[in-house]
Amino acid sequence: MRSGIFSGVVRHRRFTPVSHQFQYPMFMPLINLDELAQLEKCVFGFGRHWYHFARFKVSDYLRESEQVQASVGADMAGQAEALKSAVFEKLHELTNESMSGDVFMLCQLRYAGCYFSPLNMYYVFDDEGKWRWVLAEVSNTPWNEKHYYALPAVGQWDKQHWHEKKAFHVSPFNPMTQHYYWKLKEPSSKVFLHLDIHDRKSDNKVLDATMSLKRFPMTSSALWRHIAQTPIQTVKVVFGIYWQALRLWLKKVPFHSHPVNIQSQSAVNENKHFPPSSDHKE
Repeated sequence: MRSGIFSGVVRHRRFTPVSHQFQYPMFMPLINLDELAQLEKCVFGFGRHWYHFARFKVSDYLRESEQVQASVGADMAGQAEALKSAVFEKLHELTNESMSGDVFMLCQLRYAGCYFSPLNMYYVFDDEGKWRWVLAEVSNTPWNEKHYYALPAVGQWDKQHWHEKKAFHVSPFNPMTQHYYWKLKEPSSKVFLHLDIHDRKSDNKVLDATMSLKRFPMTSSALWRHIAQTPIQTVKVVFGIYWQALRLWLKKVPFHSHPVNIQSQSAVNENKHFPPSSDHKE
Protein backbone atom coordinates (compact mmCIF):
# COMPACT_ATOMS: atom_id res chain seq x y z
CA MET A 1 0.00 0.00 0.00
CA ARG A 2 1.43 3.37 -1.06
CA SER A 3 -0.79 5.56 1.12
CA GLY A 4 0.62 6.76 4.43
CA ILE A 5 0.29 9.11 7.38
CA PHE A 6 2.72 12.00 7.34
CA SER A 7 3.61 13.65 10.63
CA GLY A 8 5.92 16.53 11.50
CA VAL A 9 5.79 20.30 11.89
CA VAL A 10 4.48 23.42 10.20
CA ARG A 11 6.42 26.63 10.76
CA HIS A 12 5.55 30.24 9.88
CA ARG A 13 7.96 33.17 10.08
CA ARG A 14 7.07 36.83 9.49
CA PHE A 15 9.89 39.31 8.88
CA THR A 16 8.06 42.60 8.31
CA PRO A 17 6.56 44.92 9.50
CA VAL A 18 7.16 43.03 12.77
CA SER A 19 8.96 39.82 13.63
CA HIS A 20 6.61 36.95 14.41
CA GLN A 21 6.93 33.18 14.21
CA PHE A 22 5.33 29.99 15.43
CA GLN A 23 5.55 26.24 14.91
CA TYR A 24 2.92 23.54 15.36
CA PRO A 25 2.96 19.73 15.15
CA MET A 26 0.88 18.45 12.24
CA PHE A 27 -0.20 15.15 10.71
CA MET A 28 -1.96 14.55 7.41
CA PRO A 29 -2.74 11.38 5.46
CA LEU A 30 -1.33 11.02 1.95
CA ILE A 31 -3.93 8.90 0.17
CA ASN A 32 -3.54 7.15 -3.15
CA LEU A 33 -7.09 7.60 -4.42
CA ASP A 34 -6.98 4.15 -6.03
CA GLU A 35 -6.50 2.69 -2.51
CA LEU A 36 -9.34 4.62 -0.86
CA ALA A 37 -11.83 1.74 -0.80
CA GLN A 38 -9.18 -0.65 0.55
CA LEU A 39 -8.26 1.81 3.30
CA GLU A 40 -11.89 2.01 4.42
CA LYS A 41 -11.88 -1.76 4.91
CA CYS A 42 -8.46 -2.02 6.56
CA VAL A 43 -8.11 1.07 8.77
CA PHE A 44 -10.39 1.11 11.82
CA GLY A 45 -12.20 4.42 12.32
CA PHE A 46 -11.51 5.64 8.77
CA GLY A 47 -14.32 5.78 6.21
CA ARG A 48 -17.02 7.80 4.50
CA HIS A 49 -19.88 7.41 6.99
CA TRP A 50 -20.92 9.92 9.66
CA TYR A 51 -19.91 7.56 12.48
CA HIS A 52 -16.28 7.26 11.36
CA PHE A 53 -14.11 9.36 13.67
CA ALA A 54 -11.64 10.03 10.84
CA ARG A 55 -14.16 10.63 8.09
CA PHE A 56 -13.41 11.07 4.41
CA LYS A 57 -16.31 13.24 3.22
CA VAL A 58 -15.86 13.60 -0.52
CA SER A 59 -17.76 16.90 -0.73
CA ASP A 60 -15.07 18.54 1.44
CA TYR A 61 -12.75 18.41 -1.59
CA LEU A 62 -13.16 20.17 -4.96
CA ARG A 63 -16.72 20.76 -3.81
CA GLU A 64 -17.68 22.81 -6.90
CA SER A 65 -17.17 19.74 -9.11
CA GLU A 66 -20.42 18.26 -10.40
CA GLN A 67 -18.76 14.82 -10.44
CA VAL A 68 -17.86 15.09 -6.75
CA GLN A 69 -21.34 16.26 -5.76
CA ALA A 70 -22.96 13.47 -7.78
CA SER A 71 -20.80 10.86 -5.99
CA VAL A 72 -21.85 11.77 -2.44
CA GLY A 73 -24.10 8.71 -2.10
CA ALA A 74 -21.72 6.34 -3.88
CA ASP A 75 -19.42 3.77 -2.29
CA MET A 76 -15.79 4.66 -1.58
CA ALA A 77 -14.54 3.40 -4.94
CA GLY A 78 -17.09 5.55 -6.73
CA GLN A 79 -16.19 8.62 -4.68
CA ALA A 80 -12.49 8.06 -5.31
CA GLU A 81 -13.05 7.82 -9.06
CA ALA A 82 -15.16 11.00 -9.05
CA LEU A 83 -12.58 12.94 -7.07
CA LYS A 84 -9.76 11.71 -9.28
CA SER A 85 -11.66 12.81 -12.38
CA ALA A 86 -12.34 16.18 -10.75
CA VAL A 87 -8.61 16.68 -10.12
CA PHE A 88 -7.83 15.90 -13.77
CA GLU A 89 -10.63 18.21 -14.89
CA LYS A 90 -9.42 21.10 -12.74
CA LEU A 91 -5.83 20.69 -13.93
CA HIS A 92 -7.02 20.60 -17.54
CA GLU A 93 -8.96 23.81 -16.89
CA LEU A 94 -5.82 25.48 -15.51
CA THR A 95 -3.17 24.06 -17.86
CA ASN A 96 -5.06 22.85 -20.97
CA GLU A 97 -3.28 19.48 -20.56
CA SER A 98 -5.00 16.10 -20.49
CA MET A 99 -4.25 13.98 -17.42
CA SER A 100 -4.27 10.31 -16.49
CA GLY A 101 -2.46 8.17 -13.93
CA ASP A 102 -2.30 8.13 -10.14
CA VAL A 103 -3.40 10.89 -7.77
CA PHE A 104 -2.00 11.12 -4.23
CA MET A 105 -3.95 13.42 -1.97
CA LEU A 106 -2.34 15.13 1.04
CA CYS A 107 -5.28 16.38 3.06
CA GLN A 108 -7.07 16.88 6.34
CA LEU A 109 -9.87 14.48 7.21
CA ARG A 110 -13.08 15.30 9.06
CA TYR A 111 -12.33 14.41 12.71
CA ALA A 112 -15.36 13.97 15.01
CA GLY A 113 -17.43 15.78 12.39
CA CYS A 114 -15.18 18.87 12.24
CA TYR A 115 -13.37 19.93 9.07
CA PHE A 116 -11.21 22.75 7.81
CA SER A 117 -8.03 22.51 5.75
CA PRO A 118 -6.03 25.59 4.72
CA LEU A 119 -4.22 23.53 2.09
CA ASN A 120 -4.84 20.22 0.33
CA MET A 121 -2.28 19.00 -2.20
CA TYR A 122 -3.04 16.62 -5.08
CA TYR A 123 0.15 15.07 -6.52
CA VAL A 124 -0.49 13.77 -10.04
CA PHE A 125 1.65 11.05 -11.64
CA ASP A 126 1.43 9.92 -15.26
CA ASP A 127 0.80 6.36 -16.45
CA GLU A 128 4.54 5.63 -16.25
CA GLY A 129 4.65 6.72 -12.61
CA LYS A 130 6.43 10.02 -13.21
CA TRP A 131 5.40 13.00 -11.10
CA ARG A 132 3.87 15.63 -13.38
CA TRP A 133 1.72 18.16 -11.52
CA VAL A 134 0.52 19.35 -8.14
CA LEU A 135 -2.93 20.83 -7.71
CA ALA A 136 -2.93 23.04 -4.60
CA GLU A 137 -6.39 23.62 -3.08
CA VAL A 138 -6.29 26.65 -0.77
CA SER A 139 -9.13 27.56 1.62
CA ASN A 140 -9.71 30.59 3.81
CA THR A 141 -11.66 31.24 7.00
CA PRO A 142 -14.21 32.55 7.93
CA TRP A 143 -15.26 33.08 4.29
CA ASN A 144 -14.92 29.36 3.43
CA GLU A 145 -13.77 30.10 -0.12
CA LYS A 146 -11.47 27.95 -2.23
CA HIS A 147 -8.83 28.70 -4.84
CA TYR A 148 -6.62 26.45 -6.97
CA TYR A 149 -3.03 26.68 -8.21
CA ALA A 150 -1.51 24.28 -10.76
CA LEU A 151 2.20 23.69 -10.15
CA PRO A 152 4.40 21.75 -12.60
CA ALA A 153 6.72 19.08 -11.24
CA VAL A 154 10.16 20.48 -12.06
CA GLY A 155 12.83 17.77 -11.89
CA GLN A 156 15.55 19.85 -10.21
CA TRP A 157 13.30 21.22 -7.49
CA ASP A 158 16.21 22.58 -5.44
CA LYS A 159 17.49 24.63 -8.39
CA GLN A 160 14.16 26.01 -9.55
CA HIS A 161 10.89 26.94 -7.98
CA TRP A 162 7.53 28.21 -9.08
CA HIS A 163 6.38 31.80 -9.07
CA GLU A 164 2.75 32.81 -8.64
CA LYS A 165 1.01 36.15 -8.26
CA LYS A 166 -1.20 36.05 -5.20
CA ALA A 167 -4.78 35.70 -6.44
CA PHE A 168 -6.72 34.78 -3.31
CA HIS A 169 -7.36 36.45 0.04
CA VAL A 170 -6.20 34.17 2.85
CA SER A 171 -5.19 36.40 5.77
CA PRO A 172 -6.28 39.98 6.61
CA PHE A 173 -2.64 40.62 7.56
CA ASN A 174 -1.40 39.90 4.03
CA PRO A 175 -2.42 42.24 1.19
CA MET A 176 -3.12 41.06 -2.34
CA THR A 177 -0.02 42.90 -3.61
CA GLN A 178 2.22 39.91 -2.99
CA HIS A 179 3.53 36.92 -4.88
CA TYR A 180 4.48 33.37 -3.96
CA TYR A 181 7.61 31.29 -4.52
CA TRP A 182 6.76 27.60 -4.07
CA LYS A 183 9.31 24.86 -3.44
CA LEU A 184 8.18 21.23 -3.32
CA LYS A 185 9.61 17.75 -3.29
CA GLU A 186 8.05 14.62 -4.66
CA PRO A 187 6.44 12.77 -1.73
CA SER A 188 8.29 9.61 -0.70
CA SER A 189 9.52 8.95 2.84
CA LYS A 190 8.99 12.66 3.51
CA VAL A 191 6.72 15.46 2.37
CA PHE A 192 8.28 18.91 2.05
CA LEU A 193 6.72 22.23 1.11
CA HIS A 194 8.24 25.69 1.44
CA LEU A 195 6.49 28.92 0.48
CA ASP A 196 8.15 32.34 0.36
CA ILE A 197 5.80 35.32 0.21
CA HIS A 198 7.27 38.51 -1.26
CA ASP A 199 6.02 42.03 -1.70
CA ARG A 200 5.20 42.38 -5.39
CA LYS A 201 6.71 45.85 -5.79
CA SER A 202 9.98 45.56 -3.85
CA ASP A 203 10.33 41.74 -4.00
CA ASN A 204 11.34 41.83 -0.33
CA LYS A 205 10.38 38.69 1.57
CA VAL A 206 7.50 39.34 3.98
CA LEU A 207 7.08 35.86 5.45
CA ASP A 208 7.61 32.19 4.75
CA ALA A 209 5.93 28.92 5.64
CA THR A 210 7.46 25.45 5.77
CA MET A 211 5.84 22.04 6.18
CA SER A 212 8.12 19.06 6.79
CA LEU A 213 6.47 15.69 7.43
CA LYS A 214 7.77 12.14 7.82
CA ARG A 215 5.98 9.03 6.57
CA PHE A 216 4.32 6.42 8.77
CA PRO A 217 2.28 3.44 7.50
CA MET A 218 -1.45 4.00 7.00
CA THR A 219 -2.59 1.48 9.60
CA SER A 220 -5.21 1.51 12.35
CA SER A 221 -2.56 1.73 15.08
CA ALA A 222 -0.67 4.57 13.39
CA LEU A 223 -3.85 6.55 12.73
CA TRP A 224 -5.12 6.24 16.31
CA ARG A 225 -1.70 7.00 17.76
CA HIS A 226 -1.71 10.31 15.90
CA ILE A 227 -5.36 10.99 16.80
CA ALA A 228 -4.53 10.38 20.49
CA GLN A 229 -1.86 13.08 20.28
CA THR A 230 -4.23 15.57 18.60
CA PRO A 231 -7.82 14.25 18.88
CA ILE A 232 -9.45 16.91 16.69
CA GLN A 233 -6.71 18.05 14.34
CA THR A 234 -8.94 20.36 12.28
CA VAL A 235 -10.23 22.24 15.33
CA LYS A 236 -6.64 22.79 16.38
CA VAL A 237 -5.84 24.19 12.93
CA VAL A 238 -8.70 26.71 13.08
CA PHE A 239 -7.91 27.71 16.67
CA GLY A 240 -4.27 28.23 15.71
CA ILE A 241 -5.24 30.50 12.80
CA TYR A 242 -7.34 32.79 14.99
CA TRP A 243 -4.88 32.75 17.89
CA GLN A 244 -2.03 33.85 15.63
CA ALA A 245 -4.30 36.47 14.04
CA LEU A 246 -4.97 37.91 17.50
CA ARG A 247 -1.25 38.05 18.24
CA LEU A 248 -0.61 39.88 14.95
CA TRP A 249 -3.41 42.34 15.71
CA LEU A 250 -1.93 43.03 19.15
CA LYS A 251 1.41 43.70 17.43
CA LYS A 252 -0.42 46.27 15.26
CA VAL A 253 0.29 44.59 11.94
CA PRO A 254 -1.77 46.45 9.27
CA PHE A 255 -5.20 44.93 8.65
CA HIS A 256 -6.44 44.40 5.07
CA SER A 257 -10.14 43.79 4.48
CA HIS A 258 -11.37 41.09 2.14
CA PRO A 259 -11.18 42.44 -1.44
CA VAL A 260 -14.82 41.83 -2.30
CA ASN A 261 -14.31 43.11 -5.84
CA ILE A 262 -11.91 40.23 -6.57
CA GLN A 263 -13.85 37.11 -7.40
CA SER A 264 -12.62 33.79 -6.04
CA GLN A 265 -11.68 32.02 -9.24
CA SER A 266 -9.03 29.59 -10.42
CA ALA A 267 -5.85 31.10 -11.81
CA VAL A 268 -3.44 29.61 -14.31
CA ASN A 269 0.10 29.22 -13.09
CA GLU A 270 2.47 31.56 -14.89
CA ASN A 271 4.99 28.70 -15.27
CA LYS A 272 7.87 31.02 -14.48
CA HIS A 273 10.98 29.38 -13.02
CA PHE A 274 13.26 31.42 -10.81
CA PRO A 275 16.45 30.72 -8.87
CA PRO A 276 16.09 29.61 -5.24
CA SER A 277 14.63 32.17 -2.85
CA SER A 278 18.07 32.84 -1.33
CA ASP A 279 18.92 34.63 -4.57
CA HIS A 280 16.11 37.09 -4.06
CA LYS A 281 16.12 40.10 -1.81
CA GLU A 282 14.98 39.27 1.69
